[in-house]
Amino acid sequence: MIIHAPQLVRGPRVRMTAQIEWEGRRVSRSIPKALWFEFPAEFESELHLSGAPFVVALLLLAMQQGEAMEVRAPVSKKLLQGLQHYQRIFNEWYPERFHLVEIRALGEAPVPSLRGVEAAAFSGGVDSFFTFLDLRNQGKLPARALFMAGFDMPLNLGRSIRELTQSYQELMKQWGVGWVDGATNVRAFVDTVDWTNAHGTALAASALCFQGAWSRFYIPSSYTLGRYPKWGTHPELDPWLSSEALEFVHQGAGLNRVRKLEVISRAPESFARLRVCWIQDIGLKNCGRCEKCVRTQAALEVLGAASRYSTFAEAFSLGKLRKLALRTASARLFAREMIREALGRGKGAIALSLVIALGKRRIFRIQHRLFSFFR
Repeated sequence: MIIHAPQLVRGPRVRMTAQIEWEGRRVSRSIPKALWFEFPAEFESELHLSGAPFVVALLLLAMQQGEAMEVRAPVSKKLLQGLQHYQRIFNEWYPERFHLVEIRALGEAPVPSLRGVEAAAFSGGVDSFFTFLDLRNQGKLPARALFMAGFDMPLNLGRSIRELTQSYQELMKQWGVGWVDGATNVRAFVDTVDWTNAHGTALAASALCFQGAWSRFYIPSSYTLGRYPKWGTHPELDPWLSSEALEFVHQGAGLNRVRKLEVISRAPESFARLRVCWIQDIGLKNCGRCEKCVRTQAALEVLGAASRYSTFAEAFSLGKLRKLALRTASARLFAREMIREALGRGKGAIALSLVIALGKRRIFRIQHRLFSFFR
């Protein structure tokens, strides 16, 4: 893989882009020829042009392809060293799938000043809302909030992106935080890698566009310490993506989702803004039907805070909770966490509904194995 020297393309917004060329194994024709990150023009002075965002964004794809990376732009020495550790972790997790690859860069990137501001990711979900509220409570509210269209929320969800951008920009203005609504086509490159793996490098790559102007970037945790699965943002992974000019901090892993929502539910500014649903183009609303929506509503019911939130298009019911498919290990982990919280707070009906959902999933798996055995 050859990552050509990145360039800035100026317009109503500013785009950092680099041509990508493949040397070895063929890749899907659907993968674009250029990777880009786009930001509001008002933040152009904070951008730092280097190879760092591109090598980080495409690392897992190169590992999956087993193809060395040639970066025709400077990359920080510390980052290059960190990427060796990052690769080893993924290779240990998935030895058959992610292979160690060589990374060659065109010299070391000049190290910007370390006097930059602090920033954090913000999507309006539970983890990022908690990160900002927790840091604010500690007197460490970041100066910048980074949102990236093209991550969980596809670029074609125009209505949702417009509505949440307007609402979150107003919120950040109230807090005195600069709202950086970015966009990227990175998913067109890494969807074959699986977004559960690739979202960490995609997020770090977007922040690395600002290294130097931003000296620390908080990555909201998805899970609690001691219960982390193999996941793209991870307390063992994120620090290895730091450069001399930008430190990554994994934040909030001390609390589970219910405990995070307990903090969020005390903040009125979240009542009309909490957004956990990302597939449908329904503005700031959550569909109220998908697994993510229903379990978030269940957690708010456990806390006695559901009536405060106006962002769910459909009301919560125990019937929906019992019918959850819980197809992924992550969904089952969250269900078990919520069962413990519900029992501890006297919400036995919610705990029982989740037990039923987990039981149905276990029966399905047994049936599937029996079918496979006798087929």
